[in-house]
This record gives sequence, C-alpha cells and structure tokens, in this order.
Amino acid sequence: MTSPQDIQAEIRHSIVPIFTTPIANFRWPHMAQLNDELCREILLQEQQSQGIIRSNVGGWHSSTDFFTSDLPCVKALKSRIHGFITEMFSAFDASKEDPAIANLQLEGWANILRHGQYHSLHSHPNAFWSGVYYITGNPPPEHENSFSGKLELVDPRPGASVVYSERTNLYGRFLVNPVPGQMLVFPGWLQHQVHPYFGPGHRITIAFNAILANTV
Repeated sequence: MTSPQDIQAEIRHSIVPIFTTPIANFRWPHMAQLNDELCREILLQEQQSQGIIRSNVGGWHSSTDFFTSDLPCVKALKSRIHGFITEMFSAFDASKEDPAIANLQLEGWANILRHGQYHSLHSHPNAFWSGVYYITGNPPPEHENSFSGKLELVDPRPGASVVYSERTNLYGRFLVNPVPGQMLVFPGWLQHQVHPYFGPGHRITIAFNAILANTV
C-alpha cells in the first residue's frame, strides 16, 4: 500500500518547471569599501556629465561605457559581474562549449535616483542577460513597508496577474527591496521598473547588459 508520504514525494517529483524565468538574486560579501569607492566616483561623474535619458524619470543615467574605466574599483566590479554572468551562461548552455561565451560583451552604466525619481517600465533589447548591482539600497525606516525605490520584475505570462497570492511563486509580481552589495540578474527581455524613491540622499546602482557576440 502506498503511503501518504510516498504519494507526496511522487507529486513533487512530477512537477516540471515549464516556462520558468531564471532570476539570480545574489549578495556579494565584503563590498563596503568597494561600494564607497564606486559611490565617490559616480557622484563625481554626475558633476562632470549631464548624463542621458533612457528609462529614468528624473535622476542621472551615465553613458553605457561605465566599464571602460581603468579605475580599480570599476575594474573590480566588472570582473565580479563578468565571472557571474559567465556562470549564468554555462548553467543554461546545454553544450557547455559555446564559443560565443568567450566573446561575451559587458556594458554597464550608473544610475542615481533622489527623492521622487524612478525608472519606468522597460526591458533591455539585444541583451541575453541583464542585471543591476546596488551600491546603496534600503530606504529610510519610515518607508520600509512602502514601494519606495523597489525594483519590480514583471511576470511575462499574461494570465499570471489573475492569481493574487503573494505567498506562492505563482503570483505575477516580484518586488525587491535592495540592500548594498545585492545583485539581480535576469533575461534581458524581462520587463522591469523601479518605483519612485522617497528618501533622503541618493539611490545608486550599476545596471548592465551581457551581450553575446553572435547576437549583435
């Protein structure tokens, strides 16, 4: 006779994650000093450049050549992200020998948001993987339970929004209340937005795209 435990195990084994969206949510350890150096450099760049407008509504968006800098702090972050992205490619590459991975191109840009500023809903065309690294993150205490500065990844399945259950992974919203040192990596086609930041000071991030040589 089959026990309830056996049935439970069989049910779990029969679940196949079809059409899943892989998202890496990783926190780099021991990043305080590097974050301080990056913060100083980005604030200096803001003073020297008008920046560009992309998804940002207000705030400052650098050009997309941030990773071309020879500054040690920038090179150190780029090296970490490059290694992480290479592992992401390998995890989903059946052959494990795709020569395009060796020609991985990584572009990045800095973002600064201040009170009331945000990023509108968008995706990153031509990018295989996209992501964001948080130099500063968490909002002030009075906004801990609000959407202030939160990253929202939008479920690409049209019907997901009708399942309103925040306690399950079936819910069609994924909100991130970031902290310094945290990094999110997701497919470039995944739509996302940043809710208005309500707090003193600034919210500083590095966004990036990983592009394969044969996709451009």
